[in-house]
Amino acid sequence: MVGVMPNQDRVGLLGKAWIVGVFAYAVVRALIVWPTLGDYGVNPWAFLVIDVGTAWPYAYGQLRVVNEARAKNWGGTQLWALIALLSFVAPYAYIAGAGSGEMPLLAWIVIGLLMVFFGLASLVRVLKQIRSPEAQHELA
Repeated sequence: MVGVMPNQDRVGLLGKAWIVGVFAYAVVRALIVWPTLGDYGVNPWAFLVIDVGTAWPYAYGQLRVVNEARAKNWGGTQLWALIALLSFVAPYAYIAGAGSGEMPLLAWIVIGLLMVFFGLASLVRVLKQIRSPEAQHELA
């Protein structure tokens, strides 16, 4: 197991809330995709499956990145960062593939801005938690 440390697999209350929040956001995002991108080749059901299916590895991966980095386990940090990154990108990659050539420029701009905004917000959140003076041994 990568980066084993005490209580490594326990997820604290804030960590559980984060995972639930990411799942809820995935469902809300799928409900938004349905009426807005359904006419441009994006299957809302496929998007929902991908988005909800990647929500747990994305949220849990972020939590593990924090703990692995705090433990100075750089191999584990890189592994979980890759898992979180791929999980974050997967729904957007599906939209890009399914809607390519059919979506208007404004849709691409909005999707790109959302991806950059949420990607940077997640990165800032993770870095802030890693640098936090509280060296927790429980995931967030």
